[in-house]
Amino acid sequence: MEEKAVKKGIGWGGKTLKEMLEKKERLYNQTGSYYGLKQLPLAAADPLKLELFGTRLLSAIIAGREATRMISASPQIREIAELAVALYTPEGDCILQSTGIIIHIPLIGQVIEWMIQANYEEEGINDGDCFTCNDCAIAGMHTADVYDIQPIFWEGQLIGWVGTVIMEAEVGALLPGCMPPGATDRFVDGLKFIAEKSGAKDKFFKSFERKIRYGVRTPDVFLLNRKGSLAADIAVRQQMRKIIGEFGIDYYMAAIRELIELERRTQLERVKRRTVPGRFHSPSTFEIDMQRTGAPPHHAVNRITLVPWDFHIKPDGSYFIDFDGTGSWGWHGCNCSPSALLGAVCMALTQTISYTGKSNTGTFLSVTMNAPFDTFVNPGTRNVASTNLFAWPLNGGPKFMAQQSHAFFCRGYVEEVRCANTSVSGGAPGGLTGKDHYGRDYSFLSTEPAGALGGGAFAIRDGVISEGIWQPDTDMGNVEIWELMLPTLWLGRRLLPDSCGHGKYRSGYSLISTFMIYKTPVLAIQSGASSQTDKIYPNMGMFGGYSGPSSFMKLLVNTNSKHLIEGRKPLAHGIDRPGVSDLEQNIRGKLTVETKNLPWFEDITKDGDMLQCFYGGTGGGFGDPIKRDPALAKKDLDNGLLTIERCRSIYCIEARYDAKNEEWVIDNNKTNELREQRRKERLKKGIPADQWWQKRRQNIVEGRMPPLIRKMYNESLSKGKRWPGEFRDFWGLPQDFIFKEG
Repeated sequence: MEEKAVKKGIGWGGKTLKEMLEKKERLYNQTGSYYGLKQLPLAAADPLKLELFGTRLLSAIIAGREATRMISASPQIREIAELAVALYTPEGDCILQSTGIIIHIPLIGQVIEWMIQANYEEEGINDGDCFTCNDCAIAGMHTADVYDIQPIFWEGQLIGWVGTVIMEAEVGALLPGCMPPGATDRFVDGLKFIAEKSGAKDKFFKSFERKIRYGVRTPDVFLLNRKGSLAADIAVRQQMRKIIGEFGIDYYMAAIRELIELERRTQLERVKRRTVPGRFHSPSTFEIDMQRTGAPPHHAVNRITLVPWDFHIKPDGSYFIDFDGTGSWGWHGCNCSPSALLGAVCMALTQTISYTGKSNTGTFLSVTMNAPFDTFVNPGTRNVASTNLFAWPLNGGPKFMAQQSHAFFCRGYVEEVRCANTSVSGGAPGGLTGKDHYGRDYSFLSTEPAGALGGGAFAIRDGVISEGIWQPDTDMGNVEIWELMLPTLWLGRRLLPDSCGHGKYRSGYSLISTFMIYKTPVLAIQSGASSQTDKIYPNMGMFGGYSGPSSFMKLLVNTNSKHLIEGRKPLAHGIDRPGVSDLEQNIRGKLTVETKNLPWFEDITKDGDMLQCFYGGTGGGFGDPIKRDPALAKKDLDNGLLTIERCRSIYCIEARYDAKNEEWVIDNNKTNELREQRRKERLKKGIPADQWWQKRRQNIVEGRMPPLIRKMYNESLSKGKRWPGEFRDFWGLPQDFIFKEG
């Protein structure tokens, strides 16, 4: 009865949006082609015109993104560019996207589709309306990422949507910050916008602004970000109308569908040409330490969860990711969701095989997944917290890229091969709260780490610096801008020597930042949520390359820094390795070192205390380190990035420092001796594979492993269908085998 109330739809050709969505899905299911397109007449008739059309759309999107950066009040947006803009069809399919936090691109489309299915058309969708959403029960990565979506009309018909995502540093959660570790259900993880109509006639409603004004701790920043987001949407919408005026509406509607179908076919062809079909296995583990987070007692449980996922490349060029055997979800904010998994696929593919800038829904149509319900990757309730659905994308996503690299390598495309990198443990403050340096109530976080992580090595060269897997095109931002928002003074930013994944080609080095807490009487600091790995370290190296170092934070309270400053004595600037830490050598105080995710530091900081953050990226090295070209090692020695101790112990390269010429000189004869000696040591340590298997099997049969690990395996053995059988078969165990607990 309700559907009959809509006499004429607002969609193209007078159809309702729901009719358009149903038609699109029906045609795809019937034909396997986007919108049933077997032929691409525009591409066939004039490919250059279609290319020009696509470029014009992309230029408009990128211009809209840059407009937002100039309006936003947050250094996260101005400096780090934690945003993205994309253009969508009337049905919510991505046509083209900007750079930035691209993990959200398909998820904004899911929100649009949800609005269509929820009959928003009946409630009224008009030109100039704005819809805001950050509810991950619909789609999203975490509450802090806010989507602002506007319809695009042409002569009264809705012909598309534009969406902008901005990450907020404060979302009004139970605990300050945008990713509160103690939030275990959705009702306390931040202010929710459930795809609500937030504005009309290109202005936000006063009621919406009041909700923000009274709902978050930094309302001015939040509101200016919304206005920046709306400006991007309006700019893109205006450009679309100009483009339609130039190309014609009929061409526009046909071309946007051809662009998606063309990309779908191109993606399949790229995969067929550059990879070898097969199955790639790569387990991930997630450690959730909830006992120091402020979570309620029944949720304050430490756990480790196994996600033993398989990546399949099929002969037709499509991908299939199987999460069979994934362990249980829990009451914390670090589970995943099918929506977040799709975002991870977008993040990984857009940076690798779909590299042309034309990635869209057609790219993702070639990927299917099995995400079993009631597991870590698909929780059995929508009421669980969603503060960090990034857990698998930041840990498994990079591994997905590495597995794809194995397929490139098999095909001979070594230039495309790169190791993964992620961020683990507590290397960055996930939340700062208390009073700021202006005396105001305060809550914020720094996203400086996005530009501080060393990238994975390539098969033909060393990795790069400043590469956050979730934000690949950023840097750390200007200190002077950050200092306007954070009650901290930067005393130093430096590449930490030896902080790479070693190998024939090493990863990029990661950075360490040193801060003095500034003009605040009270500031509490929480360790950031990242990929939740500390005890079981992720191996991001390939072909014998090592994984990079983990991250850490050091907090020094009750310091003598003010006396040191008055006396013009040395402070700390970031040179920090075992035995040579200027923080510990130069400044007195109570030191706490944190390597875990999520917990709060027990000590409250104040003006003059010190904080040091090493943003270890774990970027993997490629190949055996003792095959590294000594000339590359000399370059790192000369630049102060590699210590001679690590040079000898890892690369087996001997060198001496020539003080006169201020450079290192490689001793080739001694290097050859060291490497030959290392090879003999390896052979001596090696044991036959069957002996290793027997030894490890005995450990499993007798349950010789920590209780959390036994529990982790039992959850996966009870949840999975295929994986438990393969696990038991490999280790020669009875088909009903489980570990004894307690």
